[in-house]
Amino acid sequence: MFYVGDKPWHKLGTQLDVPPTAEEAIRLAQLDWRVAKVPLFYHESIERVGVVPDTHAVIPTEGWPERERPVFGVVSDKYEPLQNAEAFAFFDPVVKEGHATYETAGALGKGERVWVLAKLADPICIKGDMTEKYLLLSNSHDGKSAVQIKFTPIRVVCNNTLTWALERNANYSIKHDLRVGQNMEQAKKLFANITCEYSNIEAKFNKLASVKVGEDRLKEYLGKIYPEPAKPDESDKIAQWERSVERSKQDRANCTQLYMNPEPLTVEDVRHTLWAAYNAVTEYVDHYSGQPANASKHLNSIWFGSRARDKAKAYEIAEQQAATWTG
Repeated sequence: MFYVGDKPWHKLGTQLDVPPTAEEAIRLAQLDWRVAKVPLFYHESIERVGVVPDTHAVIPTEGWPERERPVFGVVSDKYEPLQNAEAFAFFDPVVKEGHATYETAGALGKGERVWVLAKLADPICIKGDMTEKYLLLSNSHDGKSAVQIKFTPIRVVCNNTLTWALERNANYSIKHDLRVGQNMEQAKKLFANITCEYSNIEAKFNKLASVKVGEDRLKEYLGKIYPEPAKPDESDKIAQWERSVERSKQDRANCTQLYMNPEPLTVEDVRHTLWAAYNAVTEYVDHYSGQPANASKHLNSIWFGSRARDKAKAYEIAEQQAATWTG
């Protein structure tokens, strides 16, 4: 992968001083290779080989480094590959018109998921607390997920990735079928919708920043995100239950500490608000909560896995509380 400017927290990739073009982005992220569907064979015996009907493997082909080519996934006849260059082309119109720049891109796993992150102009301002606007496009070659275009606000002061926090409302998905190329062309015309959706996101974030959160509200909010599990009746499950109770207590305590820490909350107007409480959780999930030793796996979890779901839950509960709490 590559990145522009300061080294990101995951410390992966090649540093660039200025944003690249689409062609440079693909090359620098080492994504300038193609994939293909190939038949799957099986051996009925040493001499007899059969073809698995209506089933294919997806493998890297042209441009892949001279080493063993992995099988990214097994797919049906209906699956249509989308090449990396075709996926990146989604951003071409908005980049050429100066509405966005390529910020970073790369691949996860063996290359079965590729992604590009573009930074949009004009950050969101939550009562003086700056949040940059990003779009994350991911394309999988394993047949397990569609092409996804996600709104990815990143809070500047903590580098909190709010990815998937708005998954249900702000996410475009394109299936890998015969219309994938046509649908990607249509997706390029979505920039007006994207601008409108980010206005909605800004309004929702400002709503969170208008709700004051004291000690009791903070306990209620964190208690819903990290609830204590019910005590089991079976004696052989007590030890596991006790560990789960202790873990939930520790999660709440760590988020409380981040919430009370004034250093990342340099803007006075957002202190002791639901916005601050929500960001205490996202900061904890992104930077402190049991990080895997492998930075690539950590990034995958934050954007696409269990940690993304944790942050989605934190936002959903924050919205619910904002609707019931006043002032």
